[in-house]
Amino acid sequence: MIAAMTKYSLLVYHREYEDFLEKLRELGVVHILERESDVTDEIREQYQYIDRVDKTIRFLKKREAEQSIAEAEHDGKEVFEEISRLQHQVDHNTNKLNSLRKEINELKPWGNFSLEQMRRLEDQGIRFRFFVSPTRKFNPGWEEEYTIEKISSLGGQIYFVVILRGDETVNIQAEEISIPGKSLSSLYEAKTKLQKEIESVESRFVHLAETAIPALEKYKNSLIENLEYEKTLYYTSREAEERLMILEGWVPKDSKENVNNFLDKTGAAYITSAPTEKDKVPILLKNKGFSEKFEKLGELYSLPSYKELDITPFFAPFYALFFGFCLGDAGYGLLMVAGSIFARSRIPKEVKPMAVLVMYLGLSTILFGILGGTFFGIDLYMSNLPVYRDLAAMFSERGTDINMLLFYLSVGLGAVQIMFGMFLKAINETKQFGWKFAVGTYGWITLILGSLLVYLISLVTGISMETLNPALYAVLIVSGIMILFLNNLNRNVLANFGLGLWNTYNMATGLLGDLLSYIRLFALGISSAILGFVFNSLAVSMSGSIPVVSVIVMIIILVFGHSINLFMSGLGSFVHPLRLTFVEFYKNAGFTGGGKKYNPFRKIN
Repeated sequence: MIAAMTKYSLLVYHREYEDFLEKLRELGVVHILERESDVTDEIREQYQYIDRVDKTIRFLKKREAEQSIAEAEHDGKEVFEEISRLQHQVDHNTNKLNSLRKEINELKPWGNFSLEQMRRLEDQGIRFRFFVSPTRKFNPGWEEEYTIEKISSLGGQIYFVVILRGDETVNIQAEEISIPGKSLSSLYEAKTKLQKEIESVESRFVHLAETAIPALEKYKNSLIENLEYEKTLYYTSREAEERLMILEGWVPKDSKENVNNFLDKTGAAYITSAPTEKDKVPILLKNKGFSEKFEKLGELYSLPSYKELDITPFFAPFYALFFGFCLGDAGYGLLMVAGSIFARSRIPKEVKPMAVLVMYLGLSTILFGILGGTFFGIDLYMSNLPVYRDLAAMFSERGTDINMLLFYLSVGLGAVQIMFGMFLKAINETKQFGWKFAVGTYGWITLILGSLLVYLISLVTGISMETLNPALYAVLIVSGIMILFLNNLNRNVLANFGLGLWNTYNMATGLLGDLLSYIRLFALGISSAILGFVFNSLAVSMSGSIPVVSVIVMIIILVFGHSINLFMSGLGSFVHPLRLTFVEFYKNAGFTGGGKKYNPFRKIN
């Protein structure tokens, strides 16, 4: 659910304002109301600077050891400046190193020679000219006419030097190369020196990653606090020749009493008011237990607007079921549950909800693994286990199998979620705009459920559809009037009819596509099971027949193969249920979103 908010307008005397803001920040519950105007260049620069610090923290975390050494005393600002300087140095040295490698590659065909010795010979009248010629174009007669030293032959090219004395000239149809300015050995020395400098800086990065990340995070938090303070000053209105400071903000209703007591103690004047239609109220989700763990998933798309329903508790059970359906292996589910339980006591407090979420998803995976009969790629319906053997025989007698049932189950779950979404849409429209706006949605619910009910009555009782046609016609007439003529009682009938026809077209084309999208649940579950089966077959066929070695090879293949399958199938099981939630379910639930997260003015460190 979305926490109810109260708007506060605060009036403070200018001499007391800074002290008031410090106390308000310590209270840490007021979300400052931001004005529509752009922030100043100074505030924008602070944002950019904080972003650079954050990138530096992420840069170090990539180098952080699994077990960090004891935290050393560091000044966060000094660490940031040192890392920025070192990164610039590494970039500069890396560019130089790339240039050196290019020079080395160009000089390699000529070998390592002494430039000093060559210059001494030039002083004595002996000159050198460097040439490159394709092997097929090299003329052997050149060697008879001139003093030529072949240096190397690489890539279909001959590298050679013509040695000239005195006023000798040369006329050779080949590409002449400028005399290298450096020797190969000097380039290698420079390369080694640069590599050692880069390695030294990398070692420093690793050391800072082990000791300085907390100091950097503390520095970043202090910057954020200062930025929020500057923004609060910027969003403060100044009246009565800047003697009175007016600040507006939002407070959760649960915190009103504490805020009122605080304001009464400080002597600040204040007015409270309820949100209006035009207000952009910050969103604070207050779900408990199972639903709370899925809030982060919902935030990946958008927070709801203040007047909407919080849809998190409604998509959470479906998402868990869909994840289990897609992964669908009881063995993988057991690994997820065991891993989450093991990790819970070893991870930071703020990450613990994610471990609980993984446990929920693992339990769902176990459920669908048992239902689909898959355990680490083993098809339990093909085994000799009593329950699965009897079920397989029963399915065979009826001309079906578990895969066909899972296919129908995926479509059935999709139909249930779509209908549930339509109910939520009707409730949402009623909540936001009144029941008159939701008549059309109730008409579609009546049409679909009424037609299905008539069909089920015929199926269960044996009464023919011809006999039940009057009931079906009644459903069609009532729902048709609601959809085409009464879809919004605030408009005239003709406008409703035009909009109703357009909505009918969209629903007729969209519902079937939405329903078919849920087949991906079955397809992903099948692909996960098949991959597991393939790795099991590979482990058996490739293990050989040597007693001890075969077992080791089999274990290696099984661990490697199932690790790949768990990662790939787990990724698909995470993404595709999200897609079904954010596209099919949110659309049919009429979700608009666009809410801004509640972010109170508070101390972080």
